[in-house]
Amino acid sequence: MSSTQVQEVSEGLRTKGYALVSADRLDIDPELRRYEAELAQEWERLETDRYLKDGGRFRERRYDRFVFRPSTGESRLRAHVPYYQSDDANEYAGGIQREVAPLADSTLANPLLQALIPFDFARFPVAPELLADTWDVQCHQFRIIGLPGELGDPTPEGPHRDEVDFGAIHLMHRGNAQGGESQVYTADKELVAEFRLESRMDTMYWADEKILHAVRPITAIDRDQAAIRDVLILGYRHAPELAGELGS
Repeated sequence: MSSTQVQEVSEGLRTKGYALVSADRLDIDPELRRYEAELAQEWERLETDRYLKDGGRFRERRYDRFVFRPSTGESRLRAHVPYYQSDDANEYAGGIQREVAPLADSTLANPLLQALIPFDFARFPVAPELLADTWDVQCHQFRIIGLPGELGDPTPEGPHRDEVDFGAIHLMHRGNAQGGESQVYTADKELVAEFRLESRMDTMYWADEKILHAVRPITAIDRDQAAIRDVLILGYRHAPELAGELGS
């Protein structure tokens, strides 16, 4: 693990609320890099989001949660429950229990996915006294699809928070797509940064209390084919109340 990269990301989160790391600089163990393509294939088995308005079919997804203790690196899959966001966090689909398909067994077994849970956490500016506590880790797979007559909108709710402490967005695939720029906003919804994740494993880290974030819609370059944007999102929330799920 590169201490320089950890420090750069941690400092960016402290000062700006976000940090970017390109795929070629993300210092994952080369042995784990071998599983990137295999993990990316898991986006071929997502299910249509049933909570899009007006019959929209531009988003597919899966979702699960882990309990994680940073001091030991131990993580465990939690019982699958519906996904919930408050109305304040998500004006588009908040305030309801959303039934979302769980991660496939083959996704859960992928060594890269398992390694990313502690890898990403190590870059967050977390107080040392919190490292022995448990954390709730949300794991989201999203595929955004741009079709003729329908924009592929990654964030129909607009600039928002995820109601976590920190998060990481890893691009898994981008094909035949224009647009899809990631956006960073202040709490007053002033746009302060905009950039595009282009290559597999290009990564954005963010501190949820400091910024709002959103993504511009995607459209197809070749209109005879769909535009695709696949991302893996890991969201971390300090949750000492979950200690019993890992044991002492």
